[in-house]
Amino acid sequence: MIDITCQGGTSACAAGLGTQVGRRLWVALLLSAAAMSTAWGQGAPATYPSGPVKIVVPFGPGSGSDIATRLMAQHLSTALKQAVVVENRPGANGAIATMAVARANPDGLTLLLGTSGTHGVNPGLVAKLGYDPVKDFAPVGLIATFSSFLVVHPSVPARTPAELLAYVKANPKVVTFAAGNTSSLMMGEMFARRAGAEMLRVPYQSNPLGLTDVIAGRVMVMFPDISSSMAHVKSGAVRALGVVSMGGRSSQAPDLPSLVETGIADFNFVGWIGLFAPTGTPEPIVKKVAEELERLVKSPEIAQRLGQIGADPYWMGPTEFGGFVRSEVERMKRLLTSIGVQPQ
Repeated sequence: MIDITCQGGTSACAAGLGTQVGRRLWVALLLSAAAMSTAWGQGAPATYPSGPVKIVVPFGPGSGSDIATRLMAQHLSTALKQAVVVENRPGANGAIATMAVARANPDGLTLLLGTSGTHGVNPGLVAKLGYDPVKDFAPVGLIATFSSFLVVHPSVPARTPAELLAYVKANPKVVTFAAGNTSSLMMGEMFARRAGAEMLRVPYQSNPLGLTDVIAGRVMVMFPDISSSMAHVKSGAVRALGVVSMGGRSSQAPDLPSLVETGIADFNFVGWIGLFAPTGTPEPIVKKVAEELERLVKSPEIAQRLGQIGADPYWMGPTEFGGFVRSEVERMKRLLTSIGVQPQ
């Protein structure tokens, strides 16, 4: 509250405010009051969170994204001294949950576990998506990536990614690859374009089904996630030629080179998960959650537990993560167009 004291009483105040100088003084006082009010409003996040925080996961329970979110929620609950609950809302390749959070009250109490699907691939697949992955969200931080193997059936005469590229180029429309989800599909198409020759795509409802056929020798090549295929690589049922990661080696398979490391530049398509808030969430809230999240992601305990589900901890703060999402959206649109996929 601002106290205005006038010498000479109320009439003197009224007279003074009637002059040009008085009016200027009055405007200045009003602006000062507004500024103080704004400052108090911005100070409100000091009490954040004022109630339970909800993280919406766009997929069902038991997925890698869900397990990672529950792990984060457990530790954020302790750090924020408030309950952090996980709500699974699957459907429409993640779009249902993502739209719901985009329209939520931007108070930091509703957050989204976004993925490379919801904030990368979907805009290039769905014409009327119902949300804008850039404009409708405030990025909080990238949490982890899910690397993939490049595997072949043991009968394929290639022991390195370069040898496989040469084999595909020498045998156009002969080499088959299994695609059980969007990620494995896009990696297969990307690899074929690097070879400059077409590989025959064999679609499956899931990666495990595709991997079963690679093991049986009915399909030759696949890009499965590490967690679901590690046991088959170790047993020799399939041969791993390299890892698709953010560029470096994966902590899940440190002895295998990344495709980038073997000379295939920019082949860094990975699944990823990160935290988002609705656009309009106060910056101090985003910053506070990001600071706690960074501390958790970088802790050895979290790294170990994420590794158990096939994830590599990978931290990006709000600014860097925002730039990454914008580039991913445009990159995925270009890639989908190049393989003949148009938004439906």
